Amino acid sequence: MWQRIFLFTLFGSLFFTACNKETYAPAIDLESNYYPLTIGAVFIYDVDSTAYSNFSNTRVNYQFEIKDSITNTFVDLAGNTNYRIERYKRTDSTSLWVIQKVFSRNKNLRDGEEFIDNQRFIRIIFPPIAGAVWNGNSKNTLGEQDYIINDDVASLTINNLHFDSTIVVKEIDESNLIREDIVNATYARNVGLVQKEVSAIDKDINSGKITNGYVYSLKIKSFK
Repeated sequence: MWQRIFLFTLFGSLFFTACNKETYAPAIDLESNYYPLTIGAVFIYDVDSTAYSNFSNTRVNYQFEIKDSITNTFVDLAGNTNYRIERYKRTDSTSLWVIQKVFSRNKNLRDGEEFIDNQRFIRIIFPPIAGAVWNGNSKNTLGEQDYIINDDVASLTINNLHFDSTIVVKEIDESNLIREDIVNATYARNVGLVQKEVSAIDKDINSGKITNGYVYSLKIKSFK
């Protein structure tokens, strides 16, 4: 009898200790702060884009500014909280902002998503560690596309703004002698998207000269 009481007490004590440790264990940081979403946040970006045309044999450069404002939230049919983002464009700092489009972002425990132009993309996963690979198109109709985080966290300075911790998501990396498709998106801790570089060009197989397509860079100028 006493042996049973002793064993019951011992197991009860061990169970209580295990539960107590689990209850007070520190929360695991999945670093979702690389994709923060806050109503009232405003981001202004410098954009530099060059379009190439083999039809007209031209190369045209465009420079302008983009402003993304997080204005509100709404709950979708799946019960997820989404953040409404209004995107504006102006040709320079003296021009008026003109609205371009409205899209949304949301995040959950394991990833950050963007719904834009009627397609949903998984832009980032948590934690965003080097070597991570996922299908960024798993929630849209565009076909499978591996997104990859190639490098470890690094510091970066853009337009005199210094960020201690950034990661680069390589969304597309396909290149051959006649075609190049590359998309890299850079996210900073506690800020979000700070840079995006896109190259979608055709090349002459003999000279390597660009014949058609466009290159595009978006770099953060200010945020609040």
